[in-house]
Amino acid sequence: MPANKKHLSRPGQRILKITAGILGGFFVTVLFYNALGSLMKQKDALIITTAYTSFILWAILLIIAFLVKNGWKVWGIYFLLILLFGVIIFLNK
Repeated sequence: MPANKKHLSRPGQRILKITAGILGGFFVTVLFYNALGSLMKQKDALIITTAYTSFILWAILLIIAFLVKNGWKVWGIYFLLILLFGVIIFLNK
C-alpha cells in the first residue's frame, strides 16, 4: 500500500532535514560539549561522560530534525545553537 502523499515531504525539504540532522546535529553536539568543557574547572569527568552521551545527543538531534515539517527551521535553530555555543567557548578562553 503506497504512502499518503500529504504526509510525505518534498525532496528539497528531505535533503535539508537529512543534512541538518547529520551535520547540524554533529556540530551542535561537538560545540555543546566544548562549551560545557570551557565552563568547567576539572575536565576529567567530562571526557568520560562525553564519550557515552555525545552519540545519544546526536541521535536525539537527528530525530528532532525529521519531526519538524520545515528543514529551514531546523537549520535555523541548529545554527543559532552553534553560534550560542561558539560565543560561550570564545568568551571563556
